[in-house]
Amino acid sequence: MTAKHLTGTKAGKALLSLLVLALLAVALQSVAFSGASFVAGSADPANAFVAGTLSHVNSMDGQIVLDAADLRPGQSRSGTLTITGTGDVTGAYVIGKDSLVDTPVTPGLSNKLVLRIEDVTGAAITLSSGTVAAFTSVAAGSIAPGQTRMYRFTLDYPASLADPALQGAAMSLRLRFTGVTP
Repeated sequence: MTAKHLTGTKAGKALLSLLVLALLAVALQSVAFSGASFVAGSADPANAFVAGTLSHVNSMDGQIVLDAADLRPGQSRSGTLTITGTGDVTGAYVIGKDSLVDTPVTPGLSNKLVLRIEDVTGAAITLSSGTVAAFTSVAAGSIAPGQTRMYRFTLDYPASLADPALQGAAMSLRLRFTGVTP
């Protein structure tokens, strides 16, 4: 029989259709499943994970730590707070700038005020000192469960940085304590 005879019969058309479908299936399979997959793995007995709770209590949570209302050039104000570890794992803490609002925006009181952050748990250790505008974050040390650390925040308005354009200016700074397991 010739191909012309096969396509002229019902059986021939069915056979040709099956042949086309088979070729199409093989082509689709090679397109869909081509490529190589590589999987590698190794065990490291030094990797051990333990669940725990990292938490703390802030003695001034939700309160103003430092009120510098009516702060004038040549003056400074301080405020303290205590952080107590309450979880069951030690945390490495960072104090970071959460938000800063200057009113008016320019020239910005935060460009003149100097923020000093100290750990005063024992002998005072200065963690950060610079303009409020330049501050981003600072490592605040580790706090173990049941351990407390006291921090002092001081705002200085150096007389040498007095600017008449800042008369009546205001600034709001919100800081955040964040802990991670070391």
